[in-house]
Amino acid sequence: GYGVSFVHYTRAGSGNITGINAPQAQFAAVSQIAPSTTSKCTTLPAQIIPIGGTQPSCYATIDQGFPSALVTAFNPATDNITWVPKDKRDSYVQSYFLSIQRELGKNTLLDIAYVGNRGAKLEGFLNGNQKNPSKAFARPFGSWPSDITTAVNGFDSHYDALQVRYEQRFVKGLTLLNSFSWSHALDNASASLEGNTPAPQDANNLRADYGQSDYNLPIANVTSLVYELPVGRGRHFLTNSNALVDTIVGGWQISGINTMQAGTPFNVTYTPASGGNGNAVSQQISSSFRGANLYRANRVAGQPLISNTKLASGFIQYVNLAAFSLSPTKDAGGNLLSPFGNASRNPGRSPAFYESTLAINKKFLTPIENLKVEFRAEAYNLFNHTNLFLPAGGLGGTLGTTTGTYGVGAVVPQAGIVGGTPTSGGVITSTFQPRVLQFGLKILY
Repeated sequence: GYGVSFVHYTRAGSGNITGINAPQAQFAAVSQIAPSTTSKCTTLPAQIIPIGGTQPSCYATIDQGFPSALVTAFNPATDNITWVPKDKRDSYVQSYFLSIQRELGKNTLLDIAYVGNRGAKLEGFLNGNQKNPSKAFARPFGSWPSDITTAVNGFDSHYDALQVRYEQRFVKGLTLLNSFSWSHALDNASASLEGNTPAPQDANNLRADYGQSDYNLPIANVTSLVYELPVGRGRHFLTNSNALVDTIVGGWQISGINTMQAGTPFNVTYTPASGGNGNAVSQQISSSFRGANLYRANRVAGQPLISNTKLASGFIQYVNLAAFSLSPTKDAGGNLLSPFGNASRNPGRSPAFYESTLAINKKFLTPIENLKVEFRAEAYNLFNHTNLFLPAGGLGGTLGTTTGTYGVGAVVPQAGIVGGTPTSGGVITSTFQPRVLQFGLKILY
């Protein structure tokens, strides 16, 4: 099979709504103040006075207007606007597969398939007016002084997988399905609003973000089964049992799902120096889903990425902090340096995930015709396996320095960085759910 799917993506959250751009629309918030016997709510702005009153009320309503401090003029130097280029193209994905099915026996099927897809011109968000360190931190639109959230179709994805499915359809009371996949997913934007990496490190170098996808799971195997125990009336064992025996031991059904898969990829980022003397290249955009840069640190050669060390707090220092160094802000000559590190996007992966779920159920007849009662006992994460969640990907610590002079916007080689080893970040502080037992009764009529 082969197909091409097109996506006419006209809206993706607040990053792509040009109809609410400033100065026609701005966002504002008014904090309400609780009543007090001493303040009498006089801390509210004086212009918020109820109609016919002389003092501000304790609760500002819409018909009373907003404080004058919020009704400000549009400032191009500080406000973040959005933009969709006029040459924007529709995204498309090419999907293709080749599969072979073979009947192994009665009601038993084996399916082996190669599955792939290529995404092109995928939509993502970046700062279309980001300062460019390689051009002395100049902006592409030099006459516009601030950041511009831009929806562009400049991202790509590539997925290849070997998928094997074994299916047994109710043979001697057993229904079994096993699905296995061996896959590889690469892209430079896994999602425009969610995920680890909704924005690139450098809007001028999208290829540097091409790496394993947020959803890249190289190995995954899921087994599910439903088994009707061969005990009770009309079954292999105790087929002629009386009503009491059949009610107690007959008609039970067991079902289960076992999941084994690789861990989830995660990104490792840091925050460069900002402000008047900093080298951060986006000042107005604060959220990555609107195009704020996700800066990556420098990778230290010879150091393993994963530490997996238990801390005194009980948490896990999963990322080896010595494997990274934080980029310097300036060189010895006082020149602003590039904040972009050489670490790849999504370099790490959380521990593998294992979980087994078991359910036991039975339907009981009642004296009332067409009325049955079903009992269920369920165990999620049956073996209480500890599945660790993603580590915190933001590194913290003192930025590195350098004794060399490299020039404005230069990238300092790792050998030229002094210090800069992170002191925080990369810690796993949570897990997926432990074992959960659940019992229930269902009335069927």
